[in-house]
Amino acid sequence: MILESIIIIGLAIFLDLVFGDPRNKYHPTAWIGEFISNLVPLFKNENPHLEKFGGILVVLISTTVIATLLLILNLKLDSIIVNEFVSIIVIILVSAILLKTTIAIRGME
Repeated sequence: MILESIIIIGLAIFLDLVFGDPRNKYHPTAWIGEFISNLVPLFKNENPHLEKFGGILVVLISTTVIATLLLILNLKLDSIIVNEFVSIIVIILVSAILLKTTIAIRGME
């Protein structure tokens, strides 16, 4: 498990350094940003305590939605691929690509 995580992180950093991030609306980070920007107005409030609670809800809702989507993806990959070795390789590749979308080393230069 630890070796898989190290490979995923290393591959994600390598992919980011080689390819960078596309600057368009089809990037998963842009989707998450759009989702959060749609949630924020729902929880705006004049009362600072209620607005802080609304901010907590925005974080919880967005995190829950993303975690649920990733869990469904993981379960689908596990059910499609029968061979354990192939399953590990596919999960490492998909995880590295998903993690790569959260890294912006070249984009921050």
